[in-house]
Amino acid sequence: MSDQLVNHASGEIIEPRAQAEVEALLAVPEGFYGPTLGPGEVADMIEAAGELGAHVGRVVTFLYEERHRAEEKYQAAFADHMVMHSKHGAVLARQFAIQKTQSELHELNLAKEKLRYATEMQRAISERAIGLMSINKRLLGPRG
Repeated sequence: MSDQLVNHASGEIIEPRAQAEVEALLAVPEGFYGPTLGPGEVADMIEAAGELGAHVGRVVTFLYEERHRAEEKYQAAFADHMVMHSKHGAVLARQFAIQKTQSELHELNLAKEKLRYATEMQRAISERAIGLMSINKRLLGPRG
């Protein structure tokens, strides 16, 4: 799952910070997306998917909280700068606030990106679990 992005102008490998941080938080087991062979391995992967799904839910909750804290920090800093420079008029105060809150805005956008990536991973893990359950059902055959 380590798709690399390359800056075609410089040839430099770009490693998205949000993706790397979320992958470290999720800790998807090695081989989770690899081929499975038999019913026992499928059953083990289904169990691992269930545990991973619960873990991912906690990570997504954590990332929602992180996003909200970043948003609150950005909004507070922006408002402080607006108030601080209100005597210069709303347009100038707004421009000053925009310029002075670039780092807070960057952190907010990074938090949003981590959350987006985590929810995509959550969806992929869920789809993998459903696929494994379908494979398991076919391997076990009809029971009656």
